[in-house]
Amino acid sequence: MPKLMQKLLKIFEKTISFLILAIIMFVPLYMKFPSTNIPGTSVAIRLEDFLIFITLFLWFIYLILSGKIKSMFKDKLNQVILTFFFIGALSVFTAIFVSHSVIPLIGILHYLRRVEMLLLLPLGIWAARNIKGSIYFYLFVVSIVILLVNLYALGQRLLGFPSISTINAELAKGLIRFLTPADRVNSTFSGHYDLAIFLMMGISVISGIIFYFIDSKNRFKYPINIKILGLILLVALSLVVLIMTAARLSFVATILAVFLALILMKKKKVLLATFFISLLVLIYPTQLRDRLFATVTVNIQRDWKSYFAVSEDQAKRSRLNIPTLPSVGKKTETIGADAPDIAPGEPVNTTDLGVYRSMDIRTKVEWPRAIRAFIENPLLGTGYSSLGLATDNDFLRSLGEVGLLGTISFIFIFIILIRKYIQVFRKSSGFVRYLAVGMLAMTFAVLLNSTFIDVFEASKVAFIFWIFNGLVFGFMLDKNNVSYD
Repeated sequence: MPKLMQKLLKIFEKTISFLILAIIMFVPLYMKFPSTNIPGTSVAIRLEDFLIFITLFLWFIYLILSGKIKSMFKDKLNQVILTFFFIGALSVFTAIFVSHSVIPLIGILHYLRRVEMLLLLPLGIWAARNIKGSIYFYLFVVSIVILLVNLYALGQRLLGFPSISTINAELAKGLIRFLTPADRVNSTFSGHYDLAIFLMMGISVISGIIFYFIDSKNRFKYPINIKILGLILLVALSLVVLIMTAARLSFVATILAVFLALILMKKKKVLLATFFISLLVLIYPTQLRDRLFATVTVNIQRDWKSYFAVSEDQAKRSRLNIPTLPSVGKKTETIGADAPDIAPGEPVNTTDLGVYRSMDIRTKVEWPRAIRAFIENPLLGTGYSSLGLATDNDFLRSLGEVGLLGTISFIFIFIILIRKYIQVFRKSSGFVRYLAVGMLAMTFAVLLNSTFIDVFEASKVAFIFWIFNGLVFGFMLDKNNVSYD
């Protein structure tokens, strides 16, 4: 290869490495201000989309110039990803021209967003194996990002830092708001659920890495103690902010992920201590505790105090409200209510009401809609965007949008990742083994969370999840000099 081409490729490699670093820092820390709104849709293009597009574009140019594009197509993981992309494109095509189940522009944009997210996985793998860098440096940067995200969340609660949210179309325009005492923190993310999942991923991975330093023969040296203390404090701070989000499933998934990591590392005493810490969290009065208890009383026992009007004014207001679902509570009484939009039969307590609606909108509206879409076209689904903005279950959403073929190909991506992490855990030692534990814990937590939240459609979370998996996966391939076939 001519020297000029070698120099050019080196420039590409350095540029792409800086852009990947920028993605890792920019995506979690930059609030979701819309850069460009697509007319007639609720879709917005943001600055991170431009950053990722430029990175992917330069990467493809590099692959072509270096002649490595053919080897990328021979890679089994990339073949599965390309199969997933092909099935998604075919699903959108049939949705537009056969079943007419999506608006063409919106369906295509949703499909391109999935491609944008998932391409970060092979990009990260390539970067870890071809660019001179260090996973240790990336982990350090991610730790700093997690710290900054936590500090901003505390600033929202204690110092009145502004918030950007995308919980509705009006706020998604980039309107700045400030949290009320009843609001849950979202830091630099678009919602408290996204923040909770991000912290859950960080805690899961760090829980494995901490014990690498603890079990190291040199753990009593001064630098090692600083690392251990720093990581423990970061986990503790992340747990506090996670509790402030009051995201029930993310909290439970985090605890279970840490349990999994401790079991794999055979840390029985720490496992017992973690269990008692979890109990203390449930005892201390917080929104999270109240919502967890309400999950049992409302969603499982179906037991609450129901609202019925006690005055003519309340009766008139109630007639304007539509009941979310028929009431099946065990206890009913005529009583006033705190929530202004409450309908007859719904729980009076605002926490119970939120838990009630959160579950029932899934089981009575979103999940049945996804199942109907799957039944309509079991192989290809009804296309991206056909189920609306949320399904709150990524597996049902996938079945509804891209059918069995798309869902199976998507699951195969996880099978390849998990098999590799298990292989490394069993056959390796030292840092890479503990990192594999953290990645297994994180993947378990994310998959568990995706049963009630659209994790892989939440751009900030999905971007970081895929590129971080790519960097670690590529590092493990390079470290062990083995394939994942």
